[in-house]
Amino acid sequence: MTVLNLEKILLPHAHVFRGREFPVAYNLHNDDGSHSPDEVAAFLAELGARGFFNEQLKNHGVVVLRHTGTTDPEVISRYVEAIATSSGDEEFEQTGVTAKRTIITPHLSTANEGPSDLAIYQHNEFSRFLKYPSKLFFVCAKYNATGGATPLVHGGELFAALEQIYPDFLTELGNKGLYMKQTWPLETDNNTAWKDYFCFGRDLDSSEDLETQKKKASLLVEEYVSKDYYFDENNDLIVGQHSKPIRNYKVSGTESYPVLFNSIAAYYADSKFKSNAYQKTAALDYDNSEPIPTKYLDELLEQSIKLAYRHEWQEGDIAIVDNHQVSHGREPWAGERHILVSMWDQKNKPEYEPWSRN
Repeated sequence: MTVLNLEKILLPHAHVFRGREFPVAYNLHNDDGSHSPDEVAAFLAELGARGFFNEQLKNHGVVVLRHTGTTDPEVISRYVEAIATSSGDEEFEQTGVTAKRTIITPHLSTANEGPSDLAIYQHNEFSRFLKYPSKLFFVCAKYNATGGATPLVHGGELFAALEQIYPDFLTELGNKGLYMKQTWPLETDNNTAWKDYFCFGRDLDSSEDLETQKKKASLLVEEYVSKDYYFDENNDLIVGQHSKPIRNYKVSGTESYPVLFNSIAAYYADSKFKSNAYQKTAALDYDNSEPIPTKYLDELLEQSIKLAYRHEWQEGDIAIVDNHQVSHGREPWAGERHILVSMWDQKNKPEYEPWSRN
């Protein structure tokens, strides 16, 4: 029986940022297929306990594991759990989702069940909320398609590009902050109403009256998203979100650099291209209510497309994303493409210092 190990590989389209590969990738070397899921999970847990995955994510932003030997969601779920728990993470409860998702295993859900012809632009998961995950695990359970790459953008690289073009935009964004206003309707046909499980309906009972449900949902809104919210006359949930969209990412005790940590590109593109049937985003402004100039939003969107590493999936791939450093999106496809997601949070994670310019 061969010994399990990681074999470093170079991904097509990967590039270098700050002297380091983005992303970094490894084959999970097991040529003869003789290792059981128990053995693979134990091997990954040993690496995690040694700090391997945390260090790789800090340095590279994304770690891709290829040739995992399985496409079974139950088995891959075990591998995700082994990596995450050994790395000191706890599972993040998805709350306030704006896309349809379905639970597949205790640790994996569908990533986004929106139409396959819908492009999704760059966003750091839940970056506009009070609570957000540290790590995202994307796994490919099925791929028999054309298209459907997952574009990934390093927030430090995006900041550096915008600094060369519109430094005043970064100054204003860092100093003023970001305001977004979104609606979760009472009823939708795609499981994104505020009463749905992944939105704010996790603790609701269908036998309860509407006012009781609103009170229960409000507790999750306040804990995860914002204290600035109300239910309108149609019982739709309107939430104002206030965030610091540029953060200093600490590499070590003495080294840090600014990264874009927001979802501006995704929600601006929804508005610009009218791609969201419900048009849930009603405002995308500075946090002092001033509008963000369109030229700035267009440039941010353009650079987020230009700088993306496009991950072309192979079945069994696991892509681990540092959500603080790296945003993600989705390209349209034709055929079969099943990407699942798991979200985890670093226990006792440090506060990320907002970036501003004096």
